Amino acid sequence: MRSKLIVGVVGFVLAIVLIYGFGGQQAEDLRISAVATDETGEGPLGAGIEGVAWASEDPKSMTKSSIYQQKIQPLTAVECARCHPSVFQAIKKAGFRHQLECVRCHREFHVYNPRKQNYDEIMPKCIWCHQSATGGPFHGDDPSVTPCLRCHGDPHKPLDITVSMSEIETVCADCHTKEGGEIAKYVSRHTTLVTCADCHADRHGYIPECSECHENHSPQVEMATKDCMACHPVHKPLEITYTEATPSTLCAGCHKQAYNLLQQKTTRHTPVACVDCHPSHKEIPPCSRCHGEPHPKGMNATDCGSCHGIAHDLLT
Repeated sequence: MRSKLIVGVVGFVLAIVLIYGFGGQQAEDLRISAVATDETGEGPLGAGIEGVAWASEDPKSMTKSSIYQQKIQPLTAVECARCHPSVFQAIKKAGFRHQLECVRCHREFHVYNPRKQNYDEIMPKCIWCHQSATGGPFHGDDPSVTPCLRCHGDPHKPLDITVSMSEIETVCADCHTKEGGEIAKYVSRHTTLVTCADCHADRHGYIPECSECHENHSPQVEMATKDCMACHPVHKPLEITYTEATPSTLCAGCHKQAYNLLQQKTTRHTPVACVDCHPSHKEIPPCSRCHGEPHPKGMNATDCGSCHGIAHDLLT
């Protein structure tokens, strides 16, 4: 009976040792395994960062080295991108002048409360940066351009304007001041017969081909939009300019009669390029520019055409 009692006591003691001994080790293992590892898997996440305390450190030192003793630094755009990768990519691809640090616009973070419905209150305001000369909205108070998001639907892609052009054509010149000024000052059919939306119809930023409305006026020459615009600036098309390399066949598209007269018979004027005599559009040069004063002073030779005919159809 006594031996059975002794065996029972010894067994109980061993059970206690085994339970508490292994249990403590298991708890320690679990505590250590719960510490996150870094990218290499060799050490705790953030190991070596000053001011960060981990479970494996001495508990007595955790107060002094607590993460909450660190000085808070402003968030960087890359840090924001960890939670907002799609926004980061949108700004990267089409942010243009909005490629700024996020905190330049977003001054409060994670403060939206569904109960308060305070979304508009906490969102950045365009007028913080974009103001008119008088301090008001950048494009004025016209209801067709306010609020800003009506045209600039995504501030992370500010030039990706999706609104219909016909809805905003009356205020195009607010942004496109050069183009708006030219088309108003140099009146043409581009001023009186069409609107901005007629040409830039599909979407904001769309540049049409001239051939969408105009036929080639010089069939002898193959022309694309860049060739048209070499002479006709699109917002002031009657202010014609050209280079010294402009072929006479191009001029013939509008000045068919003069060109045909030059080709009907061979004179010394036939091989001369139009631009040699007319370096600027509609310029009529005096004959003396090329010919000087070939006749004696006693001759009444002030009207060359009375003897020689017109420059495109010389009398022979």
